[in-house]
Amino acid sequence: MITKPKKKPSPYLIILLGFFGVIAVGTALLLLPFSTRGGIRFEDALFISASSVCITGLTPLNIAETFTGFGQAVICILIQVGGLGFVTVGMTIIALLGGRAGLLGKRLISETLGASGKLDYKRFLFRAVLITAIMETFGFIINLIALRNDYTGGKLVWVSLFHAVSSFNNAGLDLFGSGMLPYSGNVLLILNTALLTIVGGLGFIVIIDIFAAKRWRRFSVHTKVVLVITPLLLSIGALLLWVGELGNPETDMNLLNAFFMSTMARTCGFATQDIGKWRNSSLCVLNMLMFIGAGPVSTGGGIKCTTFFVFLAGLLGMLRGRPTIVFHREVSRETLIYAMFVTMVAVIYAVLTGTLIAVCEPACSLTFIFTETISALANVGLSAGITPTLSVGSKLLLTLAMYLGRIGFMTALLVFKRRWNRRQDESVRYVQADIVIG
Repeated sequence: MITKPKKKPSPYLIILLGFFGVIAVGTALLLLPFSTRGGIRFEDALFISASSVCITGLTPLNIAETFTGFGQAVICILIQVGGLGFVTVGMTIIALLGGRAGLLGKRLISETLGASGKLDYKRFLFRAVLITAIMETFGFIINLIALRNDYTGGKLVWVSLFHAVSSFNNAGLDLFGSGMLPYSGNVLLILNTALLTIVGGLGFIVIIDIFAAKRWRRFSVHTKVVLVITPLLLSIGALLLWVGELGNPETDMNLLNAFFMSTMARTCGFATQDIGKWRNSSLCVLNMLMFIGAGPVSTGGGIKCTTFFVFLAGLLGMLRGRPTIVFHREVSRETLIYAMFVTMVAVIYAVLTGTLIAVCEPACSLTFIFTETISALANVGLSAGITPTLSVGSKLLLTLAMYLGRIGFMTALLVFKRRWNRRQDESVRYVQADIVIG
């Protein structure tokens, strides 16, 4: 009797269910009586758990006032797991225990990291965890110095540690009570938070490549693209935000805060400005920066800066009638299609979600609604201040946006791919169809 080999589960489905499982566990822990000081509704616990795991930072509640030390610790752990990715955390634990990842495990890591099969997974995972530990320790020490006049003893230690973890993982959740608005003049805290956010947003592949290759000529094309587009977005974003808020008496924007807010849009979510008082032009710039996001395989979100770069390069190449060349290398057709697909799907989903929330919240400003929607979808966390006032339906829509934004639209769609471990049969060809476009 011939037995059919067992069909292995799709790695896309495991990623999908894995993040959902972590969010569910986090929700259950936050609902425990000793996690909060006065209880919490289910939808708010789910929202905050999803915001932490998806490293977004949107919250309908004040974290410092609502949660006890245990609840805050749960949120901190959820942020850490979400920043590294549950696959990375799981594979690291397996490696520490001396186990092997196996073919499915390697495929999971490959799908999560977007890396090729040539990657040394075990070495990469340990380096990713090491980089995280070093950067968060550095940030923690600087925070101790920056916050020494505001907190003392154990409170100083805990707030400094939580803020370092939240900053490097681009989460944007804090224990300050009123956010970072009172710290707009604390230069050391602002620069430390910005540095942690930028490094976390570069991506582990880029950081490892920088230390391994050491020279620009030896960097991969991916690393070069990220290192070029990141400072461009930060500087252009800061300049546009500063110019956009010139003469606005309600914001009093200076260059330091403009740079900080431009950095936070990639995709951390701390704010030294009340963006609810910004002009519409500044909110449009902010939405664009949030939508683009950070680098791949990072703690940030968005469609990723490399996707945006390839999208623009592809359009330029098409207009010139030439192949898309980046740093003397031709971008493959599959990469171009992928970049355009991700961009367009994200745009369509943001419009649909924003429209549905607008239906649920007729009294809210449409500009604020789309700022909140893009912030959730891009896993940023910057808020125009309407999240606490939203209905249950709107909060669930934002929760789903955070979830899909974190796992990625391609991962969600490929769950339905039946033969995920087989290549497409290229022996079958169809006659090409000519369809008039435009």
